[in-house]
Amino acid sequence: MILEGIQSENLNKIRSGAGDKPGSGVAKETTLNENFGAKYVIRLDHEILTDHGVFYPQALYNDLVFELTLAGAAQVVKGSDTTKLKYKLTNIQLEYEMIHSEQLAQEANSAYSSGKEFLYDHVHLEKTITFAKGSDERLNIKVNAQRRSLKAILLLFTEQYAAGARDSEKFVFPDLKKVKVTINGSPSMLYNEGIVATDFWREARRFFIREKNKTEHMNLKLFLTEDRFGLLVDLRLMADRSMHGSGVRLVNSTDGVQLELERKASGSGNINCQVFVISDAQLNILGNQVQPLQL
Repeated sequence: MILEGIQSENLNKIRSGAGDKPGSGVAKETTLNENFGAKYVIRLDHEILTDHGVFYPQALYNDLVFELTLAGAAQVVKGSDTTKLKYKLTNIQLEYEMIHSEQLAQEANSAYSSGKEFLYDHVHLEKTITFAKGSDERLNIKVNAQRRSLKAILLLFTEQYAAGARDSEKFVFPDLKKVKVTINGSPSMLYNEGIVATDFWREARRFFIREKNKTEHMNLKLFLTEDRFGLLVDLRLMADRSMHGSGVRLVNSTDGVQLELERKASGSGNINCQVFVISDAQLNILGNQVQPLQL
């Protein structure tokens, strides 16, 4: 986590050389800084590299490109003059493991030539909606992403924060009472009576937890009361994570999925609601060429 920048504020200051970095009482942070310094890691965690056998880029006629979008300086840097905030990445290196096996290379080349498919979850930030804590009791959200297999819609809620001071793991519970789901103009058969408060944790854990009843860093208390909340609307026909293509089909649809959120209005300030669309995706390689992505 430290290599990915998830760390205490003091360690953040020490590793970045901030002007107000602490000089005492930070022995542990100093030790970590001596080991890691200003080196960070951006993981290219994609199924084509991790879950589908040997990846052999030289056997492709196309270059596989990963496009990374970095956060603006105002989102991650503190300073008195916001117009002068900046950061930079230097000495960027691509690190990967290699397998020196001619037989594996031949098998991978043969598979890419005759046809190989890569199945994975495609996650897309559809929109961000802002609402008032103290007055908005009902939110209507429409998702009309055209997908052949829409697996789920995930809503994350974040409070307003000062520039450079966001807690990247803080997602608040916005006092939801009930969520009504309409698909293609008709009430969802699965959620005919709506998703009520007792369903929020059950739905999220069914989707994200790989092994039944096994949680390591999350539980009901953290989920609802300690800023680790996420509203998950599971649209799969079957809960089996290995099943590909079991999501709702939204093709040539104008109504899409309508979400009506009922909440208790309380507090002050605004909350940002980020709406993510999670769908099945398929990348095919045929004749050593990457085919258009199927969503």
